[in-house]
Amino acid sequence: MTKGEAISLYNALGKLGYLSGVKFAYAVSKNLSLLKPELEALQKAVEPSEEYKVYDKKRVELAEKYAKKDENEKAVIINNEYKIENQKEFNAEFEKLKKEFPKEIEIRDTQIKEQNELLKTEYTGEIYKVSLSDVPKEITVMQMDSIMPIVSEDLVSPYKE
Repeated sequence: MTKGEAISLYNALGKLGYLSGVKFAYAVSKNLSLLKPELEALQKAVEPSEEYKVYDKKRVELAEKYAKKDENEKAVIINNEYKIENQKEFNAEFEKLKKEFPKEIEIRDTQIKEQNELLKTEYTGEIYKVSLSDVPKEITVMQMDSIMPIVSEDLVSPYKE
């Protein structure tokens, strides 16, 4: 399992909701605690510098300025992207802004590339397995697919129905 897959597993475990079963709940909780330090370390490694945060704030302000507005004068955002009204003017100002922060942008780009490479490396931490027979019957296919790394068909549950 890669570090990226470990982070995806952590996120999936956190979205299981109210599935019941003591052994299953224990396995979910145990894995969340085992994976959390990895997630925190990766988040810390990709934390942007204060200088980049200044650039990013100005970038957002620029996008807000040139974004199309809705009936409440709020910027229109579609698929996490500002809908720009005058793309030519926006691009010109955005290029000026990038020229003010070339070093910060380069450092951030390198940081993101390094993080993407790090996410491809092997996760060497522990994973706590749970028997398939202890997985709640109410689990959906999507939920099961997302937590497969912690499910073992080989483990025999001491509890039989």
